[in-house]
Amino acid sequence: MGNRGFTGAAGACQKERLHARKVRLLTGGLPYFCARMRGGFGWLSATFLVVANMIGTGIYTTSGFIAQALPAGMGILGLWVLGGLAALGGALAYAELAKRYPRSGGEYHFLGRLYHPVVGYMAGLVSLVAGFAAPIAASAFAFAAYLPLPLSETARKLAAAGLILALAGVHTLGLVRGARIQNAFVLLKLLLLSGLVVGGLWITPETPTELTCPRLSLETLQTAAVALIFVSFAYSGWNAAAYIMSEVPAATRTVPRAILLGTLLVTVLYVGFNYALLRHLAIAELSGEVVVGRLLAQRLWGEEGHQLFGWGVSLAMVSSVSAMLMIAPRVASVMGEDYPRLAALAHRNSAGAPLPAIFLVAGLALVFLFSAAFDAVMNYIGFTLSLSAGLTVAGLFWRHRQEKNLPWTLGLVFLALTAWMVTNNVWERPWESLAGLATLGLVGTSYLWARK
Repeated sequence: MGNRGFTGAAGACQKERLHARKVRLLTGGLPYFCARMRGGFGWLSATFLVVANMIGTGIYTTSGFIAQALPAGMGILGLWVLGGLAALGGALAYAELAKRYPRSGGEYHFLGRLYHPVVGYMAGLVSLVAGFAAPIAASAFAFAAYLPLPLSETARKLAAAGLILALAGVHTLGLVRGARIQNAFVLLKLLLLSGLVVGGLWITPETPTELTCPRLSLETLQTAAVALIFVSFAYSGWNAAAYIMSEVPAATRTVPRAILLGTLLVTVLYVGFNYALLRHLAIAELSGEVVVGRLLAQRLWGEEGHQLFGWGVSLAMVSSVSAMLMIAPRVASVMGEDYPRLAALAHRNSAGAPLPAIFLVAGLALVFLFSAAFDAVMNYIGFTLSLSAGLTVAGLFWRHRQEKNLPWTLGLVFLALTAWMVTNNVWERPWESLAGLATLGLVGTSYLWARK
């Protein structure tokens, strides 16, 4: 008789069982492949995933704009310390969430559990577009833009597209093989940044600069608050390991450790880089400079440093693109496991890689790359990513407020910064923010369709 005649609760249960069976068939025995992969993806690879996702071009560009608005060395350094503390607050909160809700998906999974599945669903779709596909396009273009070669814009876009396709192909080989290649590029990324830090601290500056304190006033505080938004963007990405929890061994121990270690390492490097920067370059030299990292490399090692920096940043961006191409398909795949209409995204190949999800994310990134729409998308609905992270951390403190040992102090620093970022975005770009929220609402209307 099949499933005819099943109505009401019985019909719903039958439907859920059929969908679960369909997902198991589509995933090709995911638990088996997860068990195989767990021997090769440990805390170091998870930590490197966090580092790869955090360190981008922001650290090499942000301080020049800050110096123009806030010409005081101690003020600039203080903002990077405060941004690091806020990132650690978010990381501590996500570490607690990872222990309580161990499953891939990041905000999609956490918000669905903390509030309602529709909230997680909206966060999941927005993160796929504004949190991953658009930034993949931007990072791939940065890879091509920093290459010290005489290439036209079209040639650079083709190089960026080639990088996206090549890394998408790598990640079809499975989590462990993809991680091995990614880890090599993360080491290059760490070598570049730590080289600038060590060189800046080791080499004596020709003209020592003095770190001055900013004048305390309401105008200074307002300027610093806006600058802190850009600093926080440079620190973003510390939650990377939470997106792949289902495929990490001893996830409730490994993922929290990776989130904290990765965030702490990047914070130390960021603060060290800015101290080295301020030690060798005057505020007037930094003010308005687009790529301060290149300026520091040239000051330390001459023209050779200038050339090496270009190659170094390009190679460093490979790990950024790779990390997002590793993470984003796992979010789509988990959504496919939960929603019948998206079940095709849950399909895995013999290596355990979510093929349709990888192709979807790579395809979206290519669309953004050749339409040059990635900046518009991130400005349009990008602030909702901050809103999602803020709601996630707030949900931890609300749902588990009776529990002891929650990271209240740094968690509240993170929430305060997030609230300021969202409020400032609404104030500075009211129509874009309204349109972004309206888009979020429209995305939410597809929730009922997806779950049928």
